[in-house]
This record gives sequence, C-alpha cells and structure tokens, in this order.
Amino acid sequence: MDTEWLVNLSPAPGGRMNVICLPYAGGGVAAFHGWPARLPAELDLWVVRPPGRESRLLQPPIRDLHTMVAELTPDVVPLTRRPYAVFGHSMGALLAYELVRALVGRGLPPPAWLVVSGHAAPHVAVPGELHKLPEHQLIQRLREYGATPQDLLASPELLRLFLPTIRADLAVAETYRHRPGPKLTCPVAAYRGRDDPEVTHDQCAAWAEVTTGRCVVKDFPGGHFFLEDGRDDMLGHLSALLTGAPVPQGPHNPSQTAAPHTHRP
Repeated sequence: MDTEWLVNLSPAPGGRMNVICLPYAGGGVAAFHGWPARLPAELDLWVVRPPGRESRLLQPPIRDLHTMVAELTPDVVPLTRRPYAVFGHSMGALLAYELVRALVGRGLPPPAWLVVSGHAAPHVAVPGELHKLPEHQLIQRLREYGATPQDLLASPELLRLFLPTIRADLAVAETYRHRPGPKLTCPVAAYRGRDDPEVTHDQCAAWAEVTTGRCVVKDFPGGHFFLEDGRDDMLGHLSALLTGAPVPQGPHNPSQTAAPHTHRP
C-alpha cells in the first residue's frame, strides 16, 4: 500500500524483493516511471516521494538530509520484512546510504544490496554551492545538467513554483557531512557515468570503504544523468545484480588495504 512517502510502481506487487528508490535533486516518482517494464516481475519497485513535489507539491521541502531520513525511515521499516534493496542517484545516493544506516541502527536486517549512483562516497564528497546561486545562475546550471524537463525550464511560472524544491534538494546534498560510525556489512554497487564531470572513478570506488562486504564499481556511457541515456544498460546490470544472475564482480572489499582518500573541505 502506498504511503505519503512511498509509491509502488509495480504493475503486480507481490514480488520476491522490495527495491526502494530515492530520487536525485528535483526528482520524484516520475523519474522512475519507465523502470517497471524493464525490471523482472520478482522485483517490487517502491519510489520515495519527498515533500515539495508531485502530490506533495504544497508541502514545504526539507533542506537537511538527516531530517529527511528520520521522517522517511518509519514508512520504509515494513518493507524490510522481506528481502530488499536500496537504490539512489545523486542526492538519492546519500539518502540511500543514510537510510540503510538508520534501518540497521534500529536492529533491522541490512539490504541485499545498496546501489549508489552518480555520487562520490560520502566521506570523500566535495561540498557544493549550487543551492546558494542566484536564481538566473541556478537555472542556467539546471539547463546544463539536462535532467530538468524543458517545458518546466521554458515556463517562468512553473519554474518559480518548483525552484524552491530544487534549491532545497540541492541543500540536502550539499550541506551533508559524513558522520563516522560502524561500517555497513551489505554489498554495495557504485554506478557512475563515464563522462560525469561531478564524480571521478576514484570517488565512486571509495564507496568500498563504507562496508565490510563486497563492492562492485561500474561505469556506464554518459554523463551525470546516464540514467536517461544509458537506462537500459544500467537496469540490465541492476536486474542481474538483484536477481542473482551473472554480473561483473568487483573484488572483495579492499578497504583494509586501500590507500586512504583525502577528505575535502
């Protein structure tokens, strides 16, 4: 059953595994509408719908990641009663990581997989300033990123309505600071676009350091929003990962022997 925070997109819910998806800044349920047709029926797709968008458009957006996770977690708890995985892209990658930490901190089972996409590992991420830009500069950056619908960018009225949510989401990601704590034990898959100027391969590979489990690192053709251009390839890899079909495997977590990454201010 859908909740305020969660929407099930599977045409016939009742699969073997729940897959909880967290959107990028400014995104919502609509960002995942094309996924169910490309995923195996055994995967139930649940999408997180934060306030400030879609049916929650008139609710004030949240500007702090830990606040968002705290409000979201109770709705996710029932989904952990059967095998589950958590996926997040860009801002959603940080949310996915902290959501898993919150669930495990409650004594709940860890996910079968944590899949993080389009974001540096939390302890090496570089703080950003997009949420502080003047309106015209922020709109220009949104055009450059290419994930904001053109009809939205072309409508000053719609843009004025939705821009506070985008700015709040950017603040969620850009003001986040990693808090040390126990490592996860679940396997992690870290995805990135090969031409993404925001996330280097090394920053992506550093996700191996947040878990004692295996870490699979995969580059896909495209930039920061490779989810659009390379969606079929990415969903094919994700489907194989979650259903146990053969996929390219990374080595067992190398964090005990890997060279330390430099923390950025």
